[in-house]
Amino acid sequence: MTQVSFYSDAADPLHYACRLIRRALASGKPVGVCVSPEEAARLDELLWAFDPVEFIPHRRWDGLSPTAPGEVLLVADAASLPHRGLLLNLDDATPNAALDFERVLEVVGQEPVRVQAGRARYRFYHQAGAKLDHFSAAG
Repeated sequence: MTQVSFYSDAADPLHYACRLIRRALASGKPVGVCVSPEEAARLDELLWAFDPVEFIPHRRWDGLSPTAPGEVLLVADAASLPHRGLLLNLDDATPNAALDFERVLEVVGQEPVRVQAGRARYRFYHQAGAKLDHFSAAG
């Protein structure tokens, strides 16, 4: 059963995602991030600058090239990821193959359209029988 954790009310979802990615890497599980191509560029920049003394290995994955252990893969389609460990979703839609992952992290921003999309994803996971929990990203 997929464990889905929602982090709502994030003032800057991409910056908050950097914090979650750092924690997820510490778990030792493979990490994939479902993000639009437009937001992937900003997330890439944020991951390079997130912590001046720490490196978060990551790249936009083309779906073909070999991957390295501990490398965070940024993709537009979660179904293309070569693993089913941990998925961080930054898209407004429920990712393809989301229920195939061991764990899914959902970051929901403060904008009304993002809140509505987050609620729709929560309903989807609930109806699918996923194990759900919720945390506030405010603060």
